[in-house]
Amino acid sequence: MSIEILLIGLLVGLANFFNRFVPIWLVHKKQQQQKNKGRAWIGVAMASIGVSAICAMFMIATLPPLIEHHDRIFAMSCGFLALIVIYALSKKIILATLTAALIYGVLFTYVHF
Repeated sequence: MSIEILLIGLLVGLANFFNRFVPIWLVHKKQQQQKNKGRAWIGVAMASIGVSAICAMFMIATLPPLIEHHDRIFAMSCGFLALIVIYALSKKIILATLTAALIYGVLFTYVHF
């Protein structure tokens, strides 16, 4: 794996983390009434890491195959679409992720344009 792919994944992960962390942290800080509440920012950071980690891993996992096989954009697009639709209908991220991964894997392996 080239260093460019790792740098892209790192930048996407950091940008996503700060995009989620800063607004939540500012709202939490604004709503915090007590001064001795402890280190509340750690909880906010931990809540922000989950989605950021998923997005960074997703970028690192999907970018190399897409760069190598430009003709597989259909499989990736169907996977994205399945993830969005299934999550929007069911609000269950595990079901949406596993189904999207299955659709992406089957189309990536067996459908060639």
